[in-house]
Amino acid sequence: MREILSVSVSKQFKRKVSKASKQYGLSQSDIVKNAVDKYLVSIEFYNLRKKLKRFAEKKGYLTDEDIFGDKDIS
Repeated sequence: MREILSVSVSKQFKRKVSKASKQYGLSQSDIVKNAVDKYLVSIEFYNLRKKLKRFAEKKGYLTDEDIFGDKDIS
């Protein structure tokens, strides 16, 4: 079941959404839903990374290069 979420935005923001809607052939609703979804996924990823960081540091992984350079990880 679909629900409606009302959000108050500035005129400038609404113009940007409207312009993107026309440019990409998507509804304004789809533009906003996609943007919010990507934002929420990035927050979830950041929080998960923060939780796992201490475990990685215990194993000696301090950078992405440490992880990608480890040949023992499959």
